[in-house]
Amino acid sequence: MLYFVSKLITVRFSEIIGNKEIKQKLIRTANSGRISNTQLFLGAEGSGNLALAIAYAQYINCTNATNEDSCGICPSCVKYQKYIHPDLHFTFPTVTPIKTSIEILENWREAILENVYQNDYDWLSTIDKESKKQGNITAEECRDIFRRLSLKAFEAKYKVLIIWMPEYLKTEGNILLKLLEEPPVGTLILLVANDSEKILGTILSRAQLVKIPKIKDEDIIDSLINQKEIEPKNAEAISRISDGNYNLALQLIDVKHESYSKTFMDWLRECYASQKDFKKVLDRSEEFAGMGKETLKSFLDYSLQMIRATFIYKYGDRSTLRVSDEEFAFFDKFSKMMNANNIENISKAMGDAIFHIERNANVKIMVLNLSLYIGTQLKSA
Repeated sequence: MLYFVSKLITVRFSEIIGNKEIKQKLIRTANSGRISNTQLFLGAEGSGNLALAIAYAQYINCTNATNEDSCGICPSCVKYQKYIHPDLHFTFPTVTPIKTSIEILENWREAILENVYQNDYDWLSTIDKESKKQGNITAEECRDIFRRLSLKAFEAKYKVLIIWMPEYLKTEGNILLKLLEEPPVGTLILLVANDSEKILGTILSRAQLVKIPKIKDEDIIDSLINQKEIEPKNAEAISRISDGNYNLALQLIDVKHESYSKTFMDWLRECYASQKDFKKVLDRSEEFAGMGKETLKSFLDYSLQMIRATFIYKYGDRSTLRVSDEEFAFFDKFSKMMNANNIENISKAMGDAIFHIERNANVKIMVLNLSLYIGTQLKSA
């Protein structure tokens, strides 16, 4: 889903949000000539790992690169910025009956021109409007990769293949093992992933890891203020809720999240008292169901951050908490009902709820079940 209008051309390092240290490391690697042919850009959703992978490929193939960035104006850079360079190839999840990425390459280009920080759900929703089908990187796609990389480079120093979300490579991924271990001369394969635990171990062992950290709060705030013209106070609140996820930050621009804090506190109190006053929990479930899927997802993301913050409040360094005075006061009372065990259980339940919302679950029933479960966990303390 897209939540903003302006185009994001983010294939130069200077145009990517934050992660200055990673950019410098990638530039040093490229200039040293020690370029590993298969690399894994591993970072959480919204960290900019796809943008960084593309910027890295553009930098390596730029004909006038400096020690700071690609030039942005040579013929190679111009084509990279539109994702139409003949030696830049993409592989990404598709849905039935689409078997290969090349069939919907134009859709992909449009999607990442709009938002290169998108997640897999955003992408799959653009090609499957009802969001009912599971994404997949097919065996046909794997065989097509061999075909594309067997061709001689048209004009670039390196042919580049970017495999986005290799988590969707199941047993079909074994088709690529020899290619990943020994790519053709002058070929660079960049895997871009969010969760290493969902990637085949045989693939992981063949890629050099480039770990991408979350984007810092100050970088998200700066981008929201200067690029999106968001008021500083609002930008700070968005940054705190998004927790380094720039994709979520973009979504929150159009969501009225100012009341999340009070809604969260009221909801937790209602969950705790659900056995005595079931009607309040039922009414709250109906209210959440009427929010709209994206708003509810962002609220649950916020709630998940608050539950995790409770753990830090109770067991960690409270000075590291990014919360308002009102939230801090709430933690002082709420933490008495929390322990390491039920914090973990509630966090998992909220994460599962977000997953099911994305898969079009019955929101009212799902939220009601979640509320009752949270109530039992709070009582257990």
